[in-house]
Amino acid sequence: MDYPTLLARLGEGSAHPGGFQATKELITQISFPRGTKILEAGCGTGRTACYLASLGCNVTAIDRNKDMIHKALNRAKISNLPVRIVQADATSIPFPDETFDAVFTESVTAFTQGSSAIHEYWRVLKPKGVLYDRELAFARTLTMVQKKKLQSFYGLQHMRTVPEWLKLMSNSRFHKYSASAFSKIKQQANDNDSLRIIDHELFTKPDAVAMMMKNERLMSKFSNVMGSTVITAWKA
Repeated sequence: MDYPTLLARLGEGSAHPGGFQATKELITQISFPRGTKILEAGCGTGRTACYLASLGCNVTAIDRNKDMIHKALNRAKISNLPVRIVQADATSIPFPDETFDAVFTESVTAFTQGSSAIHEYWRVLKPKGVLYDRELAFARTLTMVQKKKLQSFYGLQHMRTVPEWLKLMSNSRFHKYSASAFSKIKQQANDNDSLRIIDHELFTKPDAVAMMMKNERLMSKFSNVMGSTVITAWKA
């Protein structure tokens, strides 16, 4: 079992820095007009996609993990919200060029190799479209040993500081881009997700329990340097 599958079976809908409260705050700041065509890349269990749809946005959501897709479909059905949900990878988005007004993603690009996902975000955006990417960031450059620990457990491909994210964006085809200041991970408030479905059988499996404990140890170990930035990029 890999880390994304563990999250899926736990029904975790907001594992990114800041949790769902940070997601809602960012969406409030953006203030998408009703009818905005949004692609959420890496939708997980569909919590954010459904929230955007509830605000009147036209939402398409993708995720490469089949367990996440199953739970996202279930959430949209129960919520009676018109979200199009497709199993697909952010590095190979199965939609034509210039399809969406905005791409919204959180802690997904960090799990993709190179700049392939960023190129795909640019490709599927309409002219003057905008990318909003809350991304995992670090307060300082990590050592190779530290990077290997995080890569081997989480599958992270990018362990970048804010300036390093901006350097990556400078090689993209986006017309203009910016990144917010580094923000440390805050202790999340009690988050009540009434539609969360947890596979309780996991708690009887030693390997799954060991993964959960290792996650806690790594989060504690890197808590002083791990956080996030919000990258905003505009297509000409």
